[in-house]
Amino acid sequence: MTSFLALVGADCERMGGGALAQPVNAWSSLAFLVAGAWIVSRSRRHTDRRVELVVLGAAVASNALGGLLFHGGPGATERWVHDLSILSVLLFIVTFDVARLREHGPAWTLRGFIGSLAALGGLMAIAPDVTYGFYGVLGVAAGGFELLEYRHELPRIRAEGLSARRLARLGVLVVLGLAATAFFVGRTGGPLCHPESAFQWHALWHVLAAIAMGLYAFAAVEPEWGVAGGGTLSRAV
Repeated sequence: MTSFLALVGADCERMGGGALAQPVNAWSSLAFLVAGAWIVSRSRRHTDRRVELVVLGAAVASNALGGLLFHGGPGATERWVHDLSILSVLLFIVTFDVARLREHGPAWTLRGFIGSLAALGGLMAIAPDVTYGFYGVLGVAAGGFELLEYRHELPRIRAEGLSARRLARLGVLVVLGLAATAFFVGRTGGPLCHPESAFQWHALWHVLAAIAMGLYAFAAVEPEWGVAGGGTLSRAV
């Protein structure tokens, strides 16, 4: 239990004796539930990407449960749910990008995601310390795929300008940058860490990360083409 308390304590907020050990960090995790629900709601208007949007929305929403459990009362099971929920989002991005590159459909994405997530969850249950390695591997892979997509988009941006979806995709980078800043400056020992404060930078990290996931769903997962008046295909904005 001591090791889990140390992990949660690294998020600055003082550990209390109430129903939730870190109430600010715990309740702010609900931002992921809001973001996940919004992503799933978008699936109703995009039948060709419904599966991907529902899966991503569920992965994002699972971070609400993971955050509530981990910051509410840390333990082995709580840590497993928390870590797997974070990795599920990274794993979805990697699986989705591979599917697009190889021109596979939603069924392949779903099978690849569920199979990989199940294997990852089982491995983490046996050897929890592998989690940090997977954070690095999946984080680098997801970031690499997205950078390739940004590079691919540059000629089209020069020729066609910035659409709402392209602005949202750039917004993902900006919001994630702000989220990472909040994460590091507010950690225990960080320059802005105040354990007794009702404002916690780690809570802001939760909110900004949830916003970034919503922007990613809108910019990258929803279809790029929509049907305009008269039944012809036009670029969605």
